[in-house]
Amino acid sequence: MNHELGNDIARAVIQQFNNLTLKSGKPTTRSNGVKEWTVLAGVVAIIHNQIIPITLSTGVKVLPDKVRTYSQGKIVHDMHAEVLALRLFNYFLLQEASNSESKWVRKHDNRLKFRGDVKLALFVSEPPCGDASMNYLSSSLASNEAWTSAAKDTTFQRGRNNFDQLGVVRTKPGRTDSLISFSKSCSDKLCLKQLTGICNAATAHVFEPIYLSYLVVNNIGATDFDRCFRNRFQFGHEAHYLELLTYDDDRYEFHKSDDREPSPLSLLYIAPYNFHQVLNNGVKNGAYTKNKPPRPNGESVVSNQRLTQKLSQFCQINQPSYILFKRSNTQRQALKLKGQETLQNWKHTTPDDFDL
Repeated sequence: MNHELGNDIARAVIQQFNNLTLKSGKPTTRSNGVKEWTVLAGVVAIIHNQIIPITLSTGVKVLPDKVRTYSQGKIVHDMHAEVLALRLFNYFLLQEASNSESKWVRKHDNRLKFRGDVKLALFVSEPPCGDASMNYLSSSLASNEAWTSAAKDTTFQRGRNNFDQLGVVRTKPGRTDSLISFSKSCSDKLCLKQLTGICNAATAHVFEPIYLSYLVVNNIGATDFDRCFRNRFQFGHEAHYLELLTYDDDRYEFHKSDDREPSPLSLLYIAPYNFHQVLNNGVKNGAYTKNKPPRPNGESVVSNQRLTQKLSQFCQINQPSYILFKRSNTQRQALKLKGQETLQNWKHTTPDDFDL
């Protein structure tokens, strides 16, 4: 049953992606003949055995932490596919919240609620980076000797360093020669969302918590999945634990391989709206400015700036800055802190603040 559902979800997401006819955004073959690869992710709604793709995204990049000092909420820091798919789902929620005839969102006791007969699944074409994928990565290496890092800060693990240490928080990216991002791995972020839900600061201001039911992915064994998402994160009924769905009907064409280079672009697509956007360096493609916020109107719909602007169109925000707005949701902040302390060594990124 679970394998069959996993295959159905994988087919729905991959087919939706394959059917997109876009001038840019998908991996391509470069002028020197080198082919590109990327990770594909998608949030799907399951309603009475019907599978409806909501958001699709691609991406494998993360920006250095220093970018956050001048971002002003206009630059998307983490562009891994699964993170983008969830950010885009939050944008979808805000769009639906402003639609009085929405079939997805309804009012409930002065709050907004996502329709109750829906289960949400997150499909990812590669195992989420971080703890869930450590054994998958180590098994693909010629040598099983653990990698070590020359970094002086040993309170956290960077990417694939010391892959013999399991059940620990890791940061992106995997390469030790890249600038530090402090952005936590997708494994860690997804693990935490089992407690907080998938709403971000903007949507959590008006929505009841929303949780994923399934993670659809290949090449993760039950032992690795349980360690990452349950054994190190024991909250009982307080957490909404993910269920692993696997699949073997894989028609995705752009998997990582030794003869391919990672695509620098990320594609965002909202299926019900037939809306798409292409990102490069955390902003709309063509809007990047080195060491500065993007060119005018160059921020993505999933940037913190645009998400809070979308919220303010139908809800008053009574805080002077984004950081104070985030902190004002004390219940959500308490849950995040509780989860982060349980996972341990959760090193925070530099605040990305701006006036509201």
